Parts: sequence; C-alpha cells; structure tokens
Amino acid sequence: MVKFYLYINIFLALWLNSLCLAETFTYEKILKLAIENSPILKAKSYDVEISSLNYKQSYANILPQISVSNRVERFENLTPTTGFITVGGQVIGGLPDEWRTAIYLTGEYYLSNWYKKFPEINYYKKLKDYSIYDCQTELKKLIKDVLDAYSILIETNIKLNYSKIILDELKEIHLLKKSMYEKGEIAYEEILKTEAEIEAILKEQTELKRQFSIALLRLSELTGKKFSLEDTFQEIELKGNFNFAEPDIETFPEFKTQLKQKEALEERLKSIKLNFLPDIILYTRYDLYGSSYYGLSGSWEDLQKTAFTAGIFINMPIFDGGRLYWEKQKAFLELKKQEERIKQVKQEKIKEIQSFYLSYTELKNTLKRYENLMKYYKKILDIAEKAYILGEKSKLEILETKKDIASIQRDMKVTENSLANLEKKLEIEINEEFSTYGEYCSYKH
Repeated sequence: MVKFYLYINIFLALWLNSLCLAETFTYEKILKLAIENSPILKAKSYDVEISSLNYKQSYANILPQISVSNRVERFENLTPTTGFITVGGQVIGGLPDEWRTAIYLTGEYYLSNWYKKFPEINYYKKLKDYSIYDCQTELKKLIKDVLDAYSILIETNIKLNYSKIILDELKEIHLLKKSMYEKGEIAYEEILKTEAEIEAILKEQTELKRQFSIALLRLSELTGKKFSLEDTFQEIELKGNFNFAEPDIETFPEFKTQLKQKEALEERLKSIKLNFLPDIILYTRYDLYGSSYYGLSGSWEDLQKTAFTAGIFINMPIFDGGRLYWEKQKAFLELKKQEERIKQVKQEKIKEIQSFYLSYTELKNTLKRYENLMKYYKKILDIAEKAYILGEKSKLEILETKKDIASIQRDMKVTENSLANLEKKLEIEINEEFSTYGEYCSYKH
C-alpha cells in the first residue's frame, strides 16, 4: 500500500513538473528568438561593421604618408690600404673602423589622389550602404521564414485539435449505429462506413502529428530553442482590415541593395578610367648621420644633419599590355548586368506583392463564405435538436450535423490562419514592419 502511494506521488510530481516546464509562445516571441539566434543575420551585421571600417580606411589615401627609418651598424675595414677607396664617387673602403647611426625622416604625398581616389572613396561608401540594405533584406527573409514556419505549426495544430473533435463525434455515431443495427434499423454497411471514417481520421492524425513534430523542429532550428509537445502556441492575430496601397518598390531594401551595388560599380568604373592619368607624388627626406670610433652610444651622440631632399615624382602609364583597358571593359559590362538585375528585382517584387494581395482578397471572400455556411449549419443544428425533442429527427442526424460543423470550423480556422499569414506578409512588405528590428543592421563604429 505504501508503494502504491509512493508511485502515485512520483507520477503527480512528474506530471506537475511537466506542466511547469510548458510555455506559451506567440508569433512575436518566436520571431524575436529567431532574430537573436540567426547566425546569417549576425554575419550580415558584421559585414555592416566591416564595410563601415573599409569606408573610413579609404580616406587614408588622401592623407600624406610619413615614416621614420633608423639604421645602426658596425663598420670594419678589411682592406690593407689607408687611403679612401671609391667607386662611382661613393666611398667603399679605406675608412677606419667605427660605429655608424643613420636616421631618415621620409614624407610622401600623392597629389594625384585628389582626382584618382575620390571615386574609390565613394565606391566604399556605396558598399557601406549596400551592406546595410543587404542586412535588411536578409532580415525580411528571416521574418517571412519564421512567419511561414509558425503558420504551418498553427495550421497543423488546428487540424489536429479538430480531428480529435471529429473523432469523438464519429465514435459516438459508431456506438449509436451499432445500437440501431442491433435493433434492425440500419444495415451493417452503415457501421462499416463509420469505421472506415474513424480509420481515416486516425491515419490523418498520425500524419498530422508527424507534420507537427517537423514544424516544431523547424522552429527550433530558427530560434535555437528546444520546444516540447506540451508548449502552447497562440494563433497569429488577424486584423482583417488591411488597407492596400500601391507600394513604392524603390524604397524596399531588396531594391536599394541592388541600386547601391549599381552605384558602387559606377564609382569603380570611374576609378578605373582615372588610372590612365599620371601619378604625381610630392616627396621629401631629412637625413641625420653620426659615427664614432669608440662605441654605439658615441655614434648617437654625434648625430648631425646631413641632407634634405624634396621633389616631385611623376609616373605616366604608357603601355601595360591592355590590363587597364580590359579591366575597364569588364567593369562596364558588370554595370550593365547590374542594371538588368535591378529591373528583374523590381518586376519580381511587384509580382510577389500582387500575388500576396490577390490571395489575401480571395481568402477574405472564402472566409465570408465559411462564416455564412456556419450560420446555416447552426440553424440546421438548432432545427434538428428541436425536431429531435419532438421526435421528428433522430440523434444520428444531430451527430452527423455536429460532425459537419466541426469540419467547417476546422476549415474556417485554417483559412483565418492563412489570411493572417498573408496579412503579416503585406505588412512586412508595404508597411515595412521589419524596420522595428532595424538596430540589427546598423553600424556602431
């Protein structure tokens, strides 16, 4: 007896624990988890940071380059002569052994960068803007993926719940038909038909459970969170009053991504063309030199100014085997290709949004038909129940009507879920609902 109570307590503890672990999720909560977990979105946000730093780095090209060099050496004379040995005016031997120290301060400034490098700077600026819109495009894609996955889960759950209701109705119908068969009121064939319907529902439930588990796995994949069968998922809110307005495709991140790529390619083409112009470099050098027979420190103490050089260096490309020419031609064709890509993206987005809205309109009409159908069936059920009380209708007819009502309710709920999915997609596209999560695609440096 003690063991029996112990088992009961263990069972209750486990059951209550499972209830405590169960959670309730909404579409918004799942979406937030998915955005925070997405490795692709994180990679895109790093791309935004990197492109921002590349843009800032590109400004270094128009600033002067200053460097300092130092040389410390020990000179040992290996020639027997005591006189100076020179080659081309430079002393190479005959000097006494000594320590030498030399310091060179060098400065260079590419004057040509003022007309060569600004298109390159603009190129990196366009790429920085491109990375932001590319991240927003990925964000929109992720939101729609989460929406579709969540909608599939809700739809499967609706069908599963209503299949249980319909199964209960069929079981009650089956018991009633068996009783009627025993009384000789119906043929055995009617019982077989109901049993076949029950088996069909059981088969459907098995498939729906499989689909529900797959949908849970998909959400786990997107969010990085493990869900259980005890978790509750709330339906997506259907507003039903979406006002469609013709969108401006050119404000969409998908379009802006391609547009910024085109603008970047234009700047790249300008930069390549400017490479045909000469490089003009202003340079200067300041030399310090010291030497000592006694030690390294003496050479440092003996440092003296020895030379100052300043000048202009001009480099003009004459022939490079056609490298710059073919590079320019390639950049030109890439630009033309990108222009066609922009047209393609614009056409695809217009077609996609029109498809969403047409489906949304049709489903709204379908939902109205289901609502009207439900009104009729509820009236039929009300009449049947009253007729049953008066003995004019059988209980079987009432149960059949209830089963039909459950089927209509199931289809109506599935339609509402599909309608909510399309409504959300239209809000994402037209009302830019994704911008709420825009901080994931902004640069911090």
